[in-house]
Amino acid sequence: MQQTPQTQSSAWQRVLQDITTPFDRISEMTYGVIMTLTIISVISAASGGASRQDLIVAALGCNIAWGVVDALMLLVRLRVERLHQHGRLRALRGTSTDVDFREGLDEFLPPRLVAVLQPDELWSLRQRLVASELGTGEPHGGGAEVWLAALLIVVLVTGITLPLILPLWLVLDDLLALRLAQGIGVSMLFGLGWLLSRWSGGSPWPGALGFTALGVAMTGLCIALGG
Repeated sequence: MQQTPQTQSSAWQRVLQDITTPFDRISEMTYGVIMTLTIISVISAASGGASRQDLIVAALGCNIAWGVVDALMLLVRLRVERLHQHGRLRALRGTSTDVDFREGLDEFLPPRLVAVLQPDELWSLRQRLVASELGTGEPHGGGAEVWLAALLIVVLVTGITLPLILPLWLVLDDLLALRLAQGIGVSMLFGLGWLLSRWSGGSPWPGALGFTALGVAMTGLCIALGG
């Protein structure tokens, strides 16, 4: 049965809102930037000037591999979390006292919120859980959104590589191409830090500058340790 555009849209919406957070996506892109900067810098220094093709292939190959590995680990994590939550919901349904039910809610709601729930609110939540199908039968599969989330991880980690290796394609001077790629990487770290600060509600400029400094430091550490 072919998926309708509405179904595909809702699946992507669940990917962006429920399965991955902005922090997850920004983190994946940050990994890609740092890995690309490390690879092109280490190979250039170690080989005394590697060919452009070597740098491009190494950067793309490493980030594609990293994206695939990270996507597979995401699938593992989502399955483990799904099984764990199903078991905890089943246990929550079987609680015999309000105290046990309140403690069990800590798995699904922020503890500070659980602590301020009134007895009638707690009773209402318990009745709604019992009336639902949550925690009954066998755990359901993740659906299309799980695979879309894995695909998104691969696309983010791989796609973030392209702007950094673009100078290696277009700029004739080897040293200038390398410096431009490194400059683009630093600029991208700044942009990612800006987005992360905006999402967290902090001040963008200090957050972006601090994130850039952290990214450069992590890249330097990777280079110092041999990539």
